[in-house]
Amino acid sequence: MNRDIAAQFIKMLTNLDLCLAKAAAHAEAKQFNVENFFGDRLIVDMLPLSKQVLICCDSARTCIATASHGELPVMGDEPGTMADLRAHIAKTIAFLQSKLDADFSQFESGRYVPHWAGGKGMDGHTCVHEYAIPNFYFHLTMTYALLRRAGVDLGKRDYLGGLNLQ
Repeated sequence: MNRDIAAQFIKMLTNLDLCLAKAAAHAEAKQFNVENFFGDRLIVDMLPLSKQVLICCDSARTCIATASHGELPVMGDEPGTMADLRAHIAKTIAFLQSKLDADFSQFESGRYVPHWAGGKGMDGHTCVHEYAIPNFYFHLTMTYALLRRAGVDLGKRDYLGGLNLQ
């Protein structure tokens, strides 16, 4: 575990924000309310796009806070609009940026107790590698898929962002 994981989360959340900006532009061009995306789902028992974004952000913060033995920041908001979601992403990125120089050398001894686990928890290694990173990418990909299905002009470059080609 090192700062590269925090930097990767920052890059991917920046890409996610750009995808949401494209969604807003798409809605404007098609003359419909961008908030229509907010509750979009692939299937009825799936969480809506808004929750996909929130969980993506939560996973990144959980990973970095646990790995750095830091406090998990309380965001204190329940976004109600696409603009709110984008602000939530920005706050998450700011938190991650503040941890780029944190000491991750003892990440395995971190401890995370999720609210949904009935008081059970996981060590830092499990949190980072088996929960937070896979969960982050799952919800990031679901958000991308929802926007694509809705007709937003997105491609792999939007998902991956710029690459350091040499």
